[in-house]
Amino acid sequence: MGIESDQLVFDYLSRVGDLAQQRQLPANTRMRLVSALRDEIDRRRTQTGADSPVAVRRILGRLGTPDEVVESVSGPSPSGLVRPAVPQQRGVEVVDFSSSEAAPEEWWRLDDAELEVPGFVGGVEVPELLKPPPKAVAEAEASAEETAAEETAVTKRRFGRVGRVANPFLLVAALLLLGGAVFGNLLALAAGWALAYVSRRLTRTEAKWAVLGLPALVAAASAIWLWGRAAARWGPPIPPGPEALTSALSTTWPWSLKTAAVASAAFLLWRARRG
Repeated sequence: MGIESDQLVFDYLSRVGDLAQQRQLPANTRMRLVSALRDEIDRRRTQTGADSPVAVRRILGRLGTPDEVVESVSGPSPSGLVRPAVPQQRGVEVVDFSSSEAAPEEWWRLDDAELEVPGFVGGVEVPELLKPPPKAVAEAEASAEETAAEETAVTKRRFGRVGRVANPFLLVAALLLLGGAVFGNLLALAAGWALAYVSRRLTRTEAKWAVLGLPALVAAASAIWLWGRAAARWGPPIPPGPEALTSALSTTWPWSLKTAAVASAAFLLWRARRG
């Protein structure tokens, strides 16, 4: 059922109910009238199978205007409006309420059947629901709720941290760097650094630090290590001569390259974990 069609039906029934109340029809009569109209409208909508606003307006038009519907139940309304006048005043009349005939019926002493509202019959009362829970039970329930909330928070933190590592671009770059470091593949190392440099998940400063800064630090550390060996300050000394220095460089640079790749991969994993 369309929203606009339902709104048309609702406005129509509301207008009928308002007019019936203005004509001072009994509540039961108003309720039966509105209910019968609703059933008739639903039946005609089901028969025609059309639910457009135009079809609903056609159905309402066949039923008649709200004024015509109410007049068919209550009779025609007065043709003109009577100007209100001040009622004729009469003297003060003393009423004796000592007799049961003159005394008005007290509303709180009426029979329960006269106060029933249509559609609301019977009821269930559970005295236990009206009593507050015992203090010990309430404290136990509160403690259980707090424990469950803490466990839920811990679980969310754990799985939230695991889920935050799911940055495919940075993960692929880190895996390429680690694979190139383990297997000594220069193409994998170059691809890993290239992906890290063009990644949009990193700022320009972070990308330069991952691709250039960390490898530069590793290269500087390797140069200091070779200088210390050449100066006989630490490690096995390098004999004088260009051939010995070349041999030391050829032995050191692969490990320096692998260390730089591992350092860049660790930085990328940390950055992917941060989100």
